[in-house]
Amino acid sequence: MHGTIPIENRLQVCVVVASSISISIVVIAVGLRLVAKRIRNRVDGSDWCIVVACLWNAALHGTCISLVTHGGLGFHTAEVMQRFGPGTTTYFFKGIMTFSMLWNATVCFSKLSVLLMYSALIPTPTMIRMSVAFGAFIVVWCSANIMAAFLICRPLARNWDFTVPGTCGSQPDFYFTMGIINLITDAVLIGMPMPYLYKLAMPMRKKLLAMGLLSIGIGTWAITIYRQTVLPTLDFADMTYSGVLATILSGLEPAVAIVLACVPLLRPLFGKSRHNLDSGYQCGSSSAKQISFMSKRGAGASRGLDPTATFSELVDQTKNSSQIELRPVEGIQRVCISSDEERGKEERGKMMGKGGVSPRTISVERMWEVRSN
Repeated sequence: MHGTIPIENRLQVCVVVASSISISIVVIAVGLRLVAKRIRNRVDGSDWCIVVACLWNAALHGTCISLVTHGGLGFHTAEVMQRFGPGTTTYFFKGIMTFSMLWNATVCFSKLSVLLMYSALIPTPTMIRMSVAFGAFIVVWCSANIMAAFLICRPLARNWDFTVPGTCGSQPDFYFTMGIINLITDAVLIGMPMPYLYKLAMPMRKKLLAMGLLSIGIGTWAITIYRQTVLPTLDFADMTYSGVLATILSGLEPAVAIVLACVPLLRPLFGKSRHNLDSGYQCGSSSAKQISFMSKRGAGASRGLDPTATFSELVDQTKNSSQIELRPVEGIQRVCISSDEERGKEERGKMMGKGGVSPRTISVERMWEVRSN
């Protein structure tokens, strides 16, 4: 194989610049997210998933750059064969397979991070079950994509050496289908928390702001849709040239998704805020029953609880502010021991009327917290 391939044309420059920027912005966004989470609370599972996605993203774009410097990406395949030898095209097609594997790993962990965030933000049994089920689907789907990328050509060597006798499925159709399913999973991810946000007992303007904050991932759709229009035009016989734009877009998609997943959690970096401890917001429900969000914290009891057990959605109560912040808070639990004498005469009369016994009660309250600036 030829050594390092010189950067000679605009297509090569575009790939190298796009990949370098994608690595940089993801590292910065994830780093800022971790700092923001440390300001307010401990790092949780969703953050570790986004860190893993960041590492896979760096490997993904490192592969893109190596396709330029060692695989001939940006040149026509015939020119690559003539100038740099057949070993360069072999390197390129092996790199494409590696790219597919890394893309799926990056997408998988970025989506799992969002699901873990939802489970902590809305810790209802239904949301947790939905997140677990959808997370399992994401893992199975991404694993199947990786297997399909290796098995689409038989024997395996035909993936990178077309002179080997064998057969291959339609690779453009495979990548197109993978993109469509990815678009659908993004839509499901964005839609999952919306019914819960809609039921929040707060002004509609602030509901819409909260929904917009968790819908920021729509920003990746433009890239995905544009890439889908490019994939059918791929010519695998001249993939080193025809695949440049598809490679750039495929690399940008998970990078932008990771950055957008970090944005809603960065507000603590923009100044320390004091929160009103007497918030009266409630979470509405389709039934007549409502859950009040208490604001008094139990200092000692909360220390041993998982800090990801609850999230507070902070909504400023002032008319002039429309900022919404998602911030994890520690679990809140208060234990009260009381007798009927402490309940007042009216309550005592009711209790004594039933059995004539003065019962003692132990009540445990689990409190969720909504604070405003």
